[in-house]
Amino acid sequence: MELIVSKHLGYCFGVNRAIETLFSTIEKNPDRKCYTYGPIIHNKRITQQLAQRNVAVIDDISLAEPGSLVFIRTHGVAESVLRALSERGVEYVDLTCPYVKKIHTIAKSAERLLMVGDVRHPEVIGILGDAKGEYRAVTSLEELRALLREDPALSYTMVAQTTFNMELWLAMKAYVESFLESDGRLTDSEGYPVSPVRVCDTICHSTSDRQKEVEEMAKVCDYIVVIGDKHSSNTKKLYEIAKNHCSACYIEDVTELPNFLSRYKKIGLSTGASTPGCTIEEVINNMINENNVNLTEEDIDFAAALEASLQVARVGQRVNGTVGVVGTNEVQVELGGKHTGFIPASEFSEEELAALKAGDEVEAFVMKVNDVEGTVLLSKKKLDSIKGFEKLEAAKDNNEILTGKVAEVVKGGLVVFVNSVRVFVPASLASLRKDTDLEPMKDQEVRLRIIELENAGRRKRIIGSIRSVLKEEKDAAQAQVWDSIEVGKKYIGTVKSLASFGAFVDIGGVDGLVHITDLAWTKIKHPSEIVKEGDSIEVEVKAFDAETRKISLTFKKANEDPWALLPEKYEVGDIAPVTVLKLMPYGAFVSVIPGIDGLVHISQLANRHVEKVGDVLKVGDVVNAKIIEINYETKKISLSIKAALPEDAAEADDQPAEDAADEE
Repeated sequence: MELIVSKHLGYCFGVNRAIETLFSTIEKNPDRKCYTYGPIIHNKRITQQLAQRNVAVIDDISLAEPGSLVFIRTHGVAESVLRALSERGVEYVDLTCPYVKKIHTIAKSAERLLMVGDVRHPEVIGILGDAKGEYRAVTSLEELRALLREDPALSYTMVAQTTFNMELWLAMKAYVESFLESDGRLTDSEGYPVSPVRVCDTICHSTSDRQKEVEEMAKVCDYIVVIGDKHSSNTKKLYEIAKNHCSACYIEDVTELPNFLSRYKKIGLSTGASTPGCTIEEVINNMINENNVNLTEEDIDFAAALEASLQVARVGQRVNGTVGVVGTNEVQVELGGKHTGFIPASEFSEEELAALKAGDEVEAFVMKVNDVEGTVLLSKKKLDSIKGFEKLEAAKDNNEILTGKVAEVVKGGLVVFVNSVRVFVPASLASLRKDTDLEPMKDQEVRLRIIELENAGRRKRIIGSIRSVLKEEKDAAQAQVWDSIEVGKKYIGTVKSLASFGAFVDIGGVDGLVHITDLAWTKIKHPSEIVKEGDSIEVEVKAFDAETRKISLTFKKANEDPWALLPEKYEVGDIAPVTVLKLMPYGAFVSVIPGIDGLVHISQLANRHVEKVGDVLKVGDVVNAKIIEINYETKKISLSIKAALPEDAAEADDQPAEDAADEE
């Protein structure tokens, strides 16, 4: 026979805290009269031990003598009970479970409370005693449905008894979450108008964990043994869950253990949250010795198993947990031990929070532990930072290139966040050029190396270098360019800077010069007339010298060469409208087409003698001229204005000056 023992054994956090506090307080007050208000927990063994120490159980506070000490049960009581004890001069120690306390707080502020649980249970009685306004209680989905359909004008705050059946609670919660709003009213899935409900998840995680585990065990076992007091609500629910899947028994101690267990091949064992470890050990030992269970005493360390169920979170630890509830302000994390963790919702991005759901695994860092309330403040950001620092250490050792985002431009450099860790990049290491303006780098993704890393307690000094990565990339790019460069090869480059004589263009880690005469076929005074810094342009290699590392480039396109276009427009003998560009003593230079200038010799300006070119033309004039010569080799054109004049004008110009005077 094989025995499977639950991972969640014995006392839950609330019970363990109560028992330890109760017995230590009694030890410190040996001569004082002590009582427990109701059974401190549902366990006869503990009640008997307390009776042996003269600690009586009372259900009426009038029985407590003035000056005595009363221990409030883990199930809690209404605040009115505590006031009455104080008025009688009775000191009390409140051992209410922190999870129950949380429900009392909700009850005190809710305008209308909807309690899901057994109204006869001490925990529920205490909670309802603290209800601010009116309250209603239900125990099934059918009762909940009927109540919410009664008066849709009412609204409720819904809580659950900490030991309520998780499966049933989830069904109730799903019903409420399925409500639809239309025309200003709520309706359920069947179309009935219903009351609005604010749901508060209050079932103890220890209870839900035990219920889930028992259900899984019952699916693979032939028989389940549940150990716990018969008055224990959480133990009774474990038994009910188990018997839905296989045969089961519900026992308080070893004397009630069935003697027919040997007929089963696989048996599972679980316990309620108020079952002492000694009772569990007795039952398991009996099963080993009397029922031939395939388990020896060495196979299970009871102390370790019980301690595991009461794991204590400590500040500075890394812990793994399961997401319980994703709230607006915080994410509840079940740690599987004494404490419940909470991570501020602000530590998650909007995308992360939207994707987070109950049951997801999460790792966090313990920031603060509250043993009184059984809560732990966790931080995801802190753990991300620690992990990020560890990654940076490894990256530094391996000379690894990392990617980060520039968060700030500060005096002296940049602040870059890499793996959630702040890295400082000095200005001298932020780019290849020392005078680079760093402001445009803000919010940009950058690649860098960690060159210095110091972890001195809280102070961490991390220095990064973007320059080392850029230089390495530039060196690699340059090598690739020089390995493949050839005259006539074209590149898409970036204009890096302008000078009066041309533009420097980066063609992939290597700068080449486009002389001003190679920027355009037309004459320009400055490169800025054609390009500006940052432009992406296509250039062609004219010449290069591998030794001096100099490259000459051209931006001019061969198919835009005006001398190649000229034959399509003009030939010798054609008359063309030309624009006067410049006057010289020997003639005038004129624009024939964009990019090609021609010369009209002074002798070709008119059909008469011209002493001075300025007497006939001025810059900007547009005149007709006849093309009398085109030399494509020397790229020169000669023109004649005289040859383009009308015949009558030419004849008039041919008359001698004396004849013209006689005519006057």
